[in-house]
Order: sequence, then C-alpha cells, then structure tokens
Amino acid sequence: MNELLNILRQEVELHEQLILLLQKESEGFGRLRGSELLKLHGEKSRCVRATARLEKERIQLVEQLADSWSTESKDLTLSVIIGRTTDEYSVPLQQCFDQLKNLIGKIHRIADENSNHATGRLKSVESSIQFMSQLQNGPPTYSVAGKIQKGNSTISRTEV
Repeated sequence: MNELLNILRQEVELHEQLILLLQKESEGFGRLRGSELLKLHGEKSRCVRATARLEKERIQLVEQLADSWSTESKDLTLSVIIGRTTDEYSVPLQQCFDQLKNLIGKIHRIADENSNHATGRLKSVESSIQFMSQLQNGPPTYSVAGKIQKGNSTISRTEV
C-alpha cells in the first residue's frame, strides 16, 4: 500500500504543478511572447508525460494487488482498495483520491478557459490577416461587362 500511496502523492504534486502552469498561461494571454508560451507548453507536456508514467506504474501495482487478493483488476478501483485496507492507509489514500478528483476538475476548468482565450486570440489574428490580405488585394471592381474583378492594390506589402 505504501507504493500506491507514494504514486498517488506524486500524482497530486504533478497535478498541482500543472495547475500552476495553466494559471501562468491564463494570466499571460496577450502578454507572453511566443517563446515563453512554447516553454510553458513544454513544461505542461513534461507534467503530462510524468503523470502518464505514474499512471502506468499505478495500473501495474493494482494488477499485482488484484492477483494477491484473487480479484479482477478491472473491479479493483481506488475506492474498493480504500475500503479493503487498514485505517493506516485508507485515510491517506482517501485524502489523495479526493485531492486528485478536485485537482482534475480544476485542471479541466482552467484548460477550458485557456482554450476559449486561445480560440479568441486565434480568431483575432485570422481577422487581422484577412484584413491585411484584403488591403493587399484591394476592393473588387466591376468590369465594363458588369462582372466583379479584383482590383489592384496601390499599397505594397511592405507598407502593410
């Protein structure tokens, strides 16, 4: 049980780090440079990879525990393990479990918020590019036959 508890505590720490990184990203929208955002994304990826590694370790540990308890590993959830272990481990395991559920919910909320911010920024950039492109191409004009034709821009690309 000690191994399982250690894995869960490490997962809690990684989730807390991920929240801090997501908050830093959220606070930095519109202020952070591209290189700073890339660095943040790298740090977030590191946290996610470390969490995935711990998750694999936890699954292996639960499978070993299931074998020793003559139980199917798919039926051995953390709640079941907490219910079957002694108070020495059930209390800290339950605390980690509750913390993880809370942290994961918080991560989802912040990530959704960041996604909305990023989508808004992307739409703004796309709109700016479209506007500059229209300036470059000029407004459409009509030919003598009455058909729309592209006008030639009087502004060079370097001026835009």
